[in-house]
Amino acid sequence: MMTNPLIEKYNELYNPKSPEPPKPVEKPKGFITYDPHDLKASFKQVAEQVMNCDAIVTNMSMEMDTMSKYSAGTKITFEIYVHKY
Repeated sequence: MMTNPLIEKYNELYNPKSPEPPKPVEKPKGFITYDPHDLKASFKQVAEQVMNCDAIVTNMSMEMDTMSKYSAGTKITFEIYVHKY
């Protein structure tokens, strides 16, 4: 059975709990940004939407930073389409 790697990683890192939406932080000049510490909450919210079939992964890419034979890290990017009803 094929499963979504985003959902598998989400389940591995966090036992599914009700995600809290990110909290907006008001900046001068009226711009709304999100607290970077709430990025985990945003990730949980999107992963929950994928699990509930309210969103789908449309593209995934991986980039590996390597220096000779040592790995410096991997960057994984997911493009997710969220259905708006």
